Amino acid sequence: MSKRWLIVVTALAVLSLVLAACQPQGVVKTVVVTQVVEVKGTPEVREVVVTATPKPEERKLEIFHWWTAGGEREAADAMFKAFKEKYPDVEIVENPVAGGGGVSHRVVLQARLSAGLPPDTFQTLGGAELKSYVDGGYLVPLDDLWAELKYADVIPKPLANAVTINGHPYTVPLNMHIQNILYYNKPLFDELKLTPPTTFDELINVAKAVKAAKPNMAPLALGAKEKWGAAFVFDSILLEVGGPEYYVKLYKGEIDVKTDATFRTALEKFKELIPFINTTNPGLTWDESCGLLVSGDSAMVIMGTWAIGYFKSRGWTPGQEFGAVTFPQKPERILLFHPDTYGLTKGAPHPKTTMDWLRVVASPELQIPTDVIQGGLFARLDIDPKEFPDPIRQELMTYVRENPTKLILDQHGSIAPFSFTQAYWDAIAAFVVAPDVDATIKTVSDLFTTYQVKEGAAWYQWP
Repeated sequence: MSKRWLIVVTALAVLSLVLAACQPQGVVKTVVVTQVVEVKGTPEVREVVVTATPKPEERKLEIFHWWTAGGEREAADAMFKAFKEKYPDVEIVENPVAGGGGVSHRVVLQARLSAGLPPDTFQTLGGAELKSYVDGGYLVPLDDLWAELKYADVIPKPLANAVTINGHPYTVPLNMHIQNILYYNKPLFDELKLTPPTTFDELINVAKAVKAAKPNMAPLALGAKEKWGAAFVFDSILLEVGGPEYYVKLYKGEIDVKTDATFRTALEKFKELIPFINTTNPGLTWDESCGLLVSGDSAMVIMGTWAIGYFKSRGWTPGQEFGAVTFPQKPERILLFHPDTYGLTKGAPHPKTTMDWLRVVASPELQIPTDVIQGGLFARLDIDPKEFPDPIRQELMTYVRENPTKLILDQHGSIAPFSFTQAYWDAIAAFVVAPDVDATIKTVSDLFTTYQVKEGAAWYQWP
């Protein structure tokens, strides 16, 4: 090649690299350069592909989560500590937004996603909430990561199903929260020689005994300000009356509640229970309802595993001041659950770092310290239940390990579309204030139709 041709080629190549370097981040810096060379004295035109050396990905993780309250903040700290121990070079940039159950967090996150400014990863529940992000095109499927980690082999199948949409896992669950737990004031039960109820009839009998012995005490505490608390109680009744297969079919929109005897019976039983519930329930949050047990104003409350952390924060010790049983336990013992999960956003600024994060989320090194503090069960079945300090979760975790199919998505995980679920919570909370069985059946029937639940919940598979 002559010097003249060499200069032309070099200049073109350098110019191409400069232009490529000016492209926005994420654009492949590859260009095709036309060069002229002499072959045996004859000039020829050739094309050469020139690729600029990519800039190494910045070791940073931008994460959205809603663990900002007492107990939850400590769990988030434990979670990030486990990650930093594995990857100390990563800078963690948190964007938490305070708000019960992540409500404010979800609003800000959705705005970011819609604007095309995604964080690397964000906290989401499994179930219908996760499906809404997948349908919006905001998450990347994680089939390869799950295969690498063999994650499906170490978690319950219903948990895997809760984060699998259209045949692809989209997030990594780090825990399981159990919804249908009845907590009770243990010294009071010992004083009155009461056995913790595990069926509806037993619950009514205990409620009557408490009322007779303590006229000023509400036997069952409820906080319905956030609406879902009332649905928790009704779910427990519904699960006993209909059984697990019925429960799933109902929330998949496969039951016509207008003509269904089971749904009507469950509402009638709920109506029977309402006189034993605190009348202040419309103005109380879930933690305030648990507080009624601590203050001596109530004997029992139906709440999720996160209540363990609340009671401990008030100075109560599991097995001493309070006990717990899953409710109901007939016709079979089913645990209603939802997981906290993380995935990889489409267009994540730091995808490699995010994949490292997800690997740690799936590990015992993160799940043990995080779940022990935060209140849920481990997602992994290969972690020893004795890692939990309290007998309540030791027993629950053992039961799940021995019965991994006895899990069904709860009101937070939501089998049905979340738009339906929120309206349904309103209807059930309203029933507690004005228990009209016929009117509620009509309202709920209309909601199933309005929100096209049968189509929207077809994704869910159980067990």
